[in-house]
Amino acid sequence: MATTVINTIVSTKELHFQPGGVPASFEVTVVNGSDRFASFQVELVAAGAAADRNGDWYSISPTASSKKPRGAATRFQVSILDTPVPGFVGMMNLRVRVFSMELPDETREILRLVVERGIGATPLQLELPVKQFQINPGSRLEVPVRVYNPGQLLSNALLTEKAIDSRWLPLSGERRLQVPPGKSVETTFTYQPPFGAIAPSQAYPFIIEAAHNNGPASSVSGTLELMPMGFVDFSATPKQLTIPHKRAWKFWQSPPVTYSLIATNASNLNQEATLELAGENSPECDLTLVPETSAIAPEETVEFQLTARKKRPWFGKNRQLLLELTGIWSDRRVDIRNEHHSLELVVKPVFPLWLQLLGGLFLLYLLWWLSWINARNPFFGHNEPVNTVKFNGVGERLISGSNDQTLIEWNINGFFNPIVNQELRKFPNKGNRFWQWLTRPFQNQGNCQSPGCSDSVAEKAMRVVQYRPVNNNWVASGLENGEIHLWNLNENRPDPFRSFVYQKDDRVFALEFTQDSRSLFSGHGSGAVLQWDLRDVERSAATPEAIAPNLIKQFNFAVYALKLVGNNDRTLAVAGQLNQFVLWNWLDNTETVVPYREGGKDAYINSLDTAEFHPNLLATADNQGYITVWNMQPCLNGGADCQRIEQWNDGHNGQPVRSVALSENGCYLVSGGDDGRVMLWPLNTDGSRAGPQGEQIIRAKNKNFNSVDIKVVNDLMLIAAGSDDQQEVRVESYPRLPNLGCDLQD
Repeated sequence: MATTVINTIVSTKELHFQPGGVPASFEVTVVNGSDRFASFQVELVAAGAAADRNGDWYSISPTASSKKPRGAATRFQVSILDTPVPGFVGMMNLRVRVFSMELPDETREILRLVVERGIGATPLQLELPVKQFQINPGSRLEVPVRVYNPGQLLSNALLTEKAIDSRWLPLSGERRLQVPPGKSVETTFTYQPPFGAIAPSQAYPFIIEAAHNNGPASSVSGTLELMPMGFVDFSATPKQLTIPHKRAWKFWQSPPVTYSLIATNASNLNQEATLELAGENSPECDLTLVPETSAIAPEETVEFQLTARKKRPWFGKNRQLLLELTGIWSDRRVDIRNEHHSLELVVKPVFPLWLQLLGGLFLLYLLWWLSWINARNPFFGHNEPVNTVKFNGVGERLISGSNDQTLIEWNINGFFNPIVNQELRKFPNKGNRFWQWLTRPFQNQGNCQSPGCSDSVAEKAMRVVQYRPVNNNWVASGLENGEIHLWNLNENRPDPFRSFVYQKDDRVFALEFTQDSRSLFSGHGSGAVLQWDLRDVERSAATPEAIAPNLIKQFNFAVYALKLVGNNDRTLAVAGQLNQFVLWNWLDNTETVVPYREGGKDAYINSLDTAEFHPNLLATADNQGYITVWNMQPCLNGGADCQRIEQWNDGHNGQPVRSVALSENGCYLVSGGDDGRVMLWPLNTDGSRAGPQGEQIIRAKNKNFNSVDIKVVNDLMLIAAGSDDQQEVRVESYPRLPNLGCDLQD
């Protein structure tokens, strides 16, 4: 029978070890007392050590002996590298276990290990359970971090994110923890990457560093992969063009036409875009694309211009050519919208067949066309959509502003008497209109030669006009480029007598005079509301940029409407984007938010108006089709909520309402909207509707009414409206309604 004996000799029974110092060593001698060849291994087991330490706190050399015959001895050198139990100080038992793969028996020896207080600094150990993450822009991601303290002292740790932009960390980029000796503590870092150009889709390394009071800093790193998101889009403007595109005196020529194709990268990917035409020989015309290819960064828009050239035939009918285009994007991992476009090119002959047959009728038509009776006469009225209309105080004059960069003063009598020319004058005065019309294709629209006539006047639309309350002898106009012009109606000047601007290209959407005409408020697309001291403006002879506002108030939404409410000119109602509605006491610089229907970025309050004789009565209109009548007195005087008297959205078939106006006595409300109608709403004395249905005053098919106004004169109501239709300013009269009880005539 075989003898299985393992003889073990440990060089010491007690061993001292100081963490941070030199390793403590001892020898284990193993003698093969069996009757066969055998190899041996040594293992240490510490009392109280965690099972997951896996022998990383000691080393043994050799790790295993070769096979030895009977009586042969093997020396193992054992070194203690670290404390078996993190943070432990004192005496513990180590069990020295010797075993063999060839023998069934093993031996165990006990060794006392004295762990002294350590020396030196011990870094914290950081661990990421997961090191690679994928995240969508705008989403939140919790990244777990495990902090282990291998030292013998309690550590106050500060964890800091070192690599990622702080804007990705909605909560904080720091975490403070207390980590007991030999223990682990877990925490998380919250990441929320933004969308767009500041965070393109790619892999972003993140680094978390741990600093503590008992040792050097340590760190751990991982990767955040920001996933593609958003869309790319092509839009074409216009969809159809004609050769020739516009009338010219060289009628026999075939000038090229250009389509504008807008490539929008509303994703977080860098893109390259181009356009391809379906078929090499179609559509039998010369096409040029500029640029041929364009790199488009996230949140960037690039315009391609497609120029088409086609020789016109002398005779024949209109020829329609179809251009089939396909947008090509370099990275298709996001939603691709409007990839295919069909553009139409109409080529007209030089001499149409019907030209001679209609020659005689054309002469008669031309005589009518050149008269003011023709509302579309290019020498009369506006040439582009009308943005604003406003009666003067007595209702005998009307001012309108248009995208054609002009203001027109109208004679109200001319709207009801065809032999009276409605148009009194147009300003700025740019000279002979007939000559302008003949030379219009060759004019540089920005070359404005008259004194005080700036390029911005020649190039930018009139957005809003207001009469000066005192004497109505001034008109203030707000422009698309941010300028404000003052016009003196008593002077025959071709240009404004004062111009001023706060920020270029900050569109002026609203103007409001104080009743004493000393101040003018302007509302801008940037959200700024400016107060201008007109006495300083009138005295100043500085350039427009040198005149500064007296007061600047910045709101967090685009301001579309302003109106002073109450009796003392202290409170300005401010409304606009996101359906925001705020009362601003500009003298005390205090704000009161008026609760309104919630709306997104495409929701706007378009218009505000008060009744002159009842300044606490306010009407609002928004692009969701709602008209609201308010009693502002509770929120102006008592600190209570503003009283919403009535609200309805059936007046314009649920389509956007662009403008509302109240009569001076507050008995009538008029509204204009995108349904092509101007509506009259009689009101009760408390501001509520006198009936559930309004009265349609003006109807225009497929036209948007941008501005309305109302003035009570004698026994009539005068209602003015300006629309998207070119040159379109309308004035209608309607009898007053004293039987309703609100409008009691003297």
